[in-house]
Amino acid sequence: MTTAIEQPDTADAIPVLRSQIDALDEAIVRLVAERARLSKRIQSARMNAGGTRVELGRERVILEGYRSALGPHGPALADSVLQVCRGAR
Repeated sequence: MTTAIEQPDTADAIPVLRSQIDALDEAIVRLVAERARLSKRIQSARMNAGGTRVELGRERVILEGYRSALGPHGPALADSVLQVCRGAR
């Protein structure tokens, strides 16, 4: 992953900074897709064992982790990630 380049915040820095954001967005998409694949495997294993597809207690822990790390808007991001990872119902 590219490290942020420290330079003055001028108009000339915008393309470089946007390029770094684009790289981060690509990494986030890759990571969420990998998380969704793992989540699907867990859901399948849990259902094969007679459990539910979604474990709400686990989701509450995830929401709180995002809140702790990112502040009051963290749970909204966590909820979006969880929705992507739950897959079709």
